[in-house]
Amino acid sequence: MTEQVAATIEIGGKSYEHVKTREYTPVAIYKCDGEFLRIAPKEVLTPELTLHKKILSYGFPVPNILAEGELDGMLYYTEQSFGDKLLGDLFWEDCKQGGEISSEHFNFFLNVSEKFALAQLKTAIDDKDDEGFYMGIHVNDIIEELPKLETTVIAAFEKTKERTRALPTVLTHGDLNAHNMFQAGIIDLGSTHTAPAGYDLIGNIYHTYNFPKTGEYESMRRYDFTANQISEYLRVIDAIYTESGLPRLIDFKDDFIFAKSVWSTVRMYRYPKLKKWRQDRFKKILVSYLNGQPLAQIIFES
Repeated sequence: MTEQVAATIEIGGKSYEHVKTREYTPVAIYKCDGEFLRIAPKEVLTPELTLHKKILSYGFPVPNILAEGELDGMLYYTEQSFGDKLLGDLFWEDCKQGGEISSEHFNFFLNVSEKFALAQLKTAIDDKDDEGFYMGIHVNDIIEELPKLETTVIAAFEKTKERTRALPTVLTHGDLNAHNMFQAGIIDLGSTHTAPAGYDLIGNIYHTYNFPKTGEYESMRRYDFTANQISEYLRVIDAIYTESGLPRLIDFKDDFIFAKSVWSTVRMYRYPKLKKWRQDRFKKILVSYLNGQPLAQIIFES
């Protein structure tokens, strides 16, 4: 994909307007009434399209594929639109107006998360994929960016890996959170990898705390879940896991918070202030996790 992205694309008599181009992969996203179009070099988009079809077959709440084809040597496919407002945007509006996420919008979030959890367990494989987990959360990148922490980072990853052995390896969204969710389902499959079941779901409820609430940073925390909402979310997800004969995810909460903190700290070059904040917080999480100390206090700090 060249740096110059067309403002509009004409396909099948429809005019699609450019929405964004992904930060780390050359996939341009366009929108037309009721649908989105993704276009990229074939070698980039083919695996994603194949994966999208696979995910649909498992019953994940993701958009249906409407059409696919080629344009000027590029591959494209279109998918249904789930609407105009992400749940993260609705949460932000709730918090600005009423101080907390509304019960209605939280229930949307919980419903989509339940559907995701049930579908994800259908992708379980017998073999562990430690390398897929290692690369998926970018342990290699955190070591490159913070080389003095290499020994402790590897020790912490080994701890996470061993502690989560009781959980199956599943197909993982990689960036599950309310800013990739609509009332009807989930979008943005560009970060998919394999990981222990639960990584997505714990990251989902705690993602918002990867942003500071006070100060001056490039991105800020837009919403908080109430304590009751967090408890209800974990209760519902735990019920799905125990009914499937698996351990409760709450028992692995800190393991996945650590893993997600690796993912959220790396590749922040465009956001130097937020990068510094996340690196400082990561160092606290790393030490506390290796020492067996609860991570909640660090997570909820502004």
